[in-house]
Amino acid sequence: MKWSKLLVSTLVVSSLAAAAPAFAEREIADEPAWDSEPAPHNYDPQKREEADKRVFDKESFQLAANPVIVIDPGHGGDDPGAVGNGLKEKDLTLDIGLRAKNYIVANYPATVYMTRSSDTTVSLSSRTSFANAQNADFFVSMHINAATDASANGVETYAYPGSVNGKRLATETYNQLKSSFANPRGVKEYAYYVLTYTNMPATLGETGFISNASDASKLAQSSFRQTLATQYASGMHRYWWGF
Repeated sequence: MKWSKLLVSTLVVSSLAAAAPAFAEREIADEPAWDSEPAPHNYDPQKREEADKRVFDKESFQLAANPVIVIDPGHGGDDPGAVGNGLKEKDLTLDIGLRAKNYIVANYPATVYMTRSSDTTVSLSSRTSFANAQNADFFVSMHINAATDASANGVETYAYPGSVNGKRLATETYNQLKSSFANPRGVKEYAYYVLTYTNMPATLGETGFISNASDASKLAQSSFRQTLATQYASGMHRYWWGF
């Protein structure tokens, strides 16, 4: 039985209030929360709950079918995301996302979809609706951070509050990404829109601060973006296959 929209909203508000992140700096690239747009038409809380209850153990890793993965490069088109040090978030996330897809397809038995593959505007509901329509096994949203304090730097990942497998996905990707930054900021929980309305475990990564000169200098390098893409892919592999 599907929950009513009122019940879903009540539960999300409760989770949001309990899990609002306490940032050391006031971030200006904060991603849209659960109430930014109406829920997509194919959001199914029951499917989400079932996916989050899936138990991963050594035997299931060996027997797991090839996963369906949706990569979500943040922003795009009319929405540049964060801008700083001559860079635009939308360009960086698309490049990293495409590199991650190419790496996964070349090295792992997986089907990978992108919410966007070019500089196009895609709404939040379209991103989550697309992932739900593909019956994806998990969802990875890629972003770049920014803050009013130019000294803020580093990497962090997010999961929906209370999502066991979402937290594990966020942790596996974070454990791979953190070696690329001097300031590992941890794995956090927050009810971002794309983490709230996906029917599968999901994570959102913030790889570096575009407002920080050192992070931006690294992000401007194609070799560094390839490293991030490979680390994202390795985190996904560890989440699904366990190694």
